[in-house]
Parts: sequence; structure tokens; C-alpha cells
Amino acid sequence: MRKLILIISLIVCGNSFSQLPTTRTYVELNGGMANLSDEWEGGWFPGASFLVGHQNYVTKNVFLEIQGGLAFPSIVTVKTGVGVTTEGIGFSVGVRVFPTMGYAQVHFPSKNGQLNISAESSPLTNSNYSDLSVGARNIFTIGYQWNVGKSRKK
Repeated sequence: MRKLILIISLIVCGNSFSQLPTTRTYVELNGGMANLSDEWEGGWFPGASFLVGHQNYVTKNVFLEIQGGLAFPSIVTVKTGVGVTTEGIGFSVGVRVFPTMGYAQVHFPSKNGQLNISAESSPLTNSNYSDLSVGARNIFTIGYQWNVGKSRKK
């Protein structure tokens, strides 16, 4: 399914870029809520993260991404994915390594960064490995990325 979404996005987006960098570095601040599994007494729990991220564009429209940083309540977090972008809305999918989640994220660009909204789901809910997802079934976040270094627009 991910490959199909990526192929459709590439066809629809085409080469609609003006000038894009080959890489992009940013810092990101997120806030959100986790839906806890029944073994953790269910309900919702707040969370936050501060990440450093890097995108490497493999074409004008497609990028690979890795992020890592500090998070609450998991202390640390790391995620990696692939995405497509245009001068308008972008989209990415990937895996949060810890806490273990699959994610989909929508990007809304601004002058020197972008607003992100993501939804994540754990494949480990109700398994012997649910601790790897820190007891969460789903995570919903909203965050902002600020371009840093050479990624900043002048």
C-alpha cells in the first residue's frame, strides 16, 4: 500500500518544484496524545518531543528522513521514513523505532519550516512486546519544524 501511495504521489506531483535543496536539516517541537492499551489501563496520556531531523532528497519530489531526540514520557525517540513534497502540502510515512509505531504525517510548509500533523499506530499492541511501544496503541501529534543551518531561507 505504501508503494502505491508513493507512486501515485510521484505521478500527481510531477516536477512541480521550483528550486529545492538536496538536503534539509531542522529542529522540531511536538505535542500530542497517546491512546494507551488496556494493559496500561487505557485512556489518553500527553506527550512531547524535541527532535533534530535531516531530509535527503533523492529526487525533486521524494525525500528520505531520519529524526531523533528527547521525548516525554519515553525519554528518547527515533523515527525514519520516506516522503513526497510539493510547494504545497507534503506527505510522509515511516517507522518510529522507539516507541515502536508506524506513522503517516502531513506537512504544511511555511517560510522557514513546516507544520506537521501525524497519526501513528503500534503493531505491538496486546503482544509480548507492547513495552516497546511504551504501552501506546496510537499517538496523535502536531508539531513545527524550524529549518536550521544552510536549510534556512535568506
